[in-house]
Amino acid sequence: MRSFRHASVALAALALVAVSACKDTTTSGLGTITCASADAFVCPPSTLDLGFNGTTGPSIVPGTSGTSVTSSSSAYILTGTTTATLSGYWTLVQDGTLGAWGVLAISGSTYLAEVPLFCGQQYLILKFQNAGGVSYYMVNVTRTGCTGHAAFRVQLTWQSNAYSDLDLHLLRPGGSMSTSNDCYFGNCTGSGLTWGASNPVLDVDDTDGYGPENIYMNAGAEAGEYRVVIHDWDGTVGEVATVKIYFNDVEAARYTSLPLDATTHRYWEVAKVNILTRAISTVGAYSSTAPVTLGAAAPWETATK
Repeated sequence: MRSFRHASVALAALALVAVSACKDTTTSGLGTITCASADAFVCPPSTLDLGFNGTTGPSIVPGTSGTSVTSSSSAYILTGTTTATLSGYWTLVQDGTLGAWGVLAISGSTYLAEVPLFCGQQYLILKFQNAGGVSYYMVNVTRTGCTGHAAFRVQLTWQSNAYSDLDLHLLRPGGSMSTSNDCYFGNCTGSGLTWGASNPVLDVDDTDGYGPENIYMNAGAEAGEYRVVIHDWDGTVGEVATVKIYFNDVEAARYTSLPLDATTHRYWEVAKVNILTRAISTVGAYSSTAPVTLGAAAPWETATK
């Protein structure tokens, strides 16, 4: 997928994110919104209505008109125009909880992102700000053709540079980088991979923004530990990555990297995850070459972009 494309600080530690309500009103359709304390700055007001919400802030005009969207895809292409000049944010609220968010980059007056969707109904909310104030645009999005929550999901985002080229890898128990036992951009988009009874899918592989890169698995996880690895593909210096791990679409852990680079911090082995038991173990290791997993079936080989 990327062979032809031009990619448009804290110590890493396990963070079982505290959850707190950032709004306590119950007006409008959103009602009370529960957000992790670390996400309070992007938590949307509970008083929003569908469509544009703003009197003093920048304009927000979606590329597709209407305030209700139905999609059978696991990801939604979000695009439109705004008079804001600084990056904004997208958020997803489902069942009164802020489930995911990311930075919304602007090129000229156009914004663009690919947003991973939860199964069923959710609110997609855009936020932009200028000197005059804050504006929001809210859309009711329903994803069809799916059943329940994803058993496991891991998401990668970053915030420093929209042209950073970071890649998310999920290694099967005993697997090695860039093989059929590694779900990543080279083999896991579209219908994903078949690992026994499981089917990991990379449904969002960011090419022109701040992420997300998103891998999910609905069912059939194998015994043993899966590994989450981040690769600073183009060696962007100073980019800081955030990885979130979810069980049944509820955030269970969050990690923030040290600044990445082209040498000693090109690879970040984030964590080991036993999906069956929901046990998460911090790794937090950085290296200049791809990490080798004990018991790997094949050596790591360089993928071509």
